[in-house]
Amino acid sequence: MRKSVYGALAAGLATFVASASVLAKEGSGGMPQLDYHSFAPQLVWLAIAFLALYLVMSRLAVPAISDTLEKRQAKIQGDLDAAEKANEEARSLIAEYQKRLADTREQARKLMRERGEADSSAAAARLQALHDKLAAQIAEAERRIAAQRDEVMEGLEHMAKDIGQEVYAKLAGQPADQGALATKVTAAASQGTGRGGGR
Repeated sequence: MRKSVYGALAAGLATFVASASVLAKEGSGGMPQLDYHSFAPQLVWLAIAFLALYLVMSRLAVPAISDTLEKRQAKIQGDLDAAEKANEEARSLIAEYQKRLADTREQARKLMRERGEADSSAAAARLQALHDKLAAQIAEAERRIAAQRDEVMEGLEHMAKDIGQEVYAKLAGQPADQGALATKVTAAASQGTGRGGGR
């Protein structure tokens, strides 16, 4: 890559020198930059300016940008891992709930078969108790799932605020307006939650 860049630069300089010498021989009173007597100082200052710009970019700007990107990627990956873990826990809770529901229904059928018509009132009471137990388990599972979802969404909202502040500070060179940024992030999060709830 460097060889090709250096080759292109050398070819450009050679063309530039050749065109300048032709113009100088023709006695053209053109641009002073094309006067081949002042090429050496111009090339020296070009090299100094290029080297200074290269050092500033390679020592300050590029490491700062790459460090910010790495931190952002690590934070996003951590939040995605946490969300995936919460999602797996919610799936396991749902699977356990469905298994308990199926077991309880099977127990209810077995109980109804055993008791028969004679003990219909006792079976109805047991069935009601089983129904109440299932309703309590369902409510508890839904509460845990909603709490985990809210926790994940709150973490993602905080992460979005932090990333927005860092990116704005890097791009604008000054800290972001906390109120406006928080309002925009909250609005975007509520839209995302609304879409997810619509699914």
